[in-house]
Amino acid sequence: METVPRIALAYVVIMIGFRIMGKRELSQLSPFELVTLLLIPEIFAQAIIGEDFSMTNAVVAFTTLLALVFVTSVMAHRSRRFGTILEAQPSVLVAHGELVETNLNRERITPDELYSELRMSGLEDLSLVKWAILESDGNISVVRADGQAAERPAPSGPIT
Repeated sequence: METVPRIALAYVVIMIGFRIMGKRELSQLSPFELVTLLLIPEIFAQAIIGEDFSMTNAVVAFTTLLALVFVTSVMAHRSRRFGTILEAQPSVLVAHGELVETNLNRERITPDELYSELRMSGLEDLSLVKWAILESDGNISVVRADGQAAERPAPSGPIT
């Protein structure tokens, strides 16, 4: 039964790490970041399972992980406070054509990155933007000053 607290601790540490990383980093993983993400299970595997490589221990670990994911999901749904701790909240990056510098700095987004996103949405000038919001999934939503949502073109070619 030593596996249950080990899985719980690993789950909490990984969740805290992802919250610290921020919204934007998780939405656009570079190859280096993807490799890092894939190495996390390898780093924790020995610490979680210890010396017991039995099927029973693997099932206990897997069941514990699923239970933790389910419980945190239910808690985030039922408790607004827990949900805001667990899940990132949207951040306003542009308000009525003006950059919101404090939010850009907190989210570690450069003006150049934001302008690139605006250009991909078909807007060349900041004055055309009513709102630009960094959503909790790391994407930037743009609302034009004329009230229409700015659309990003669908990617062309096969998605890999």
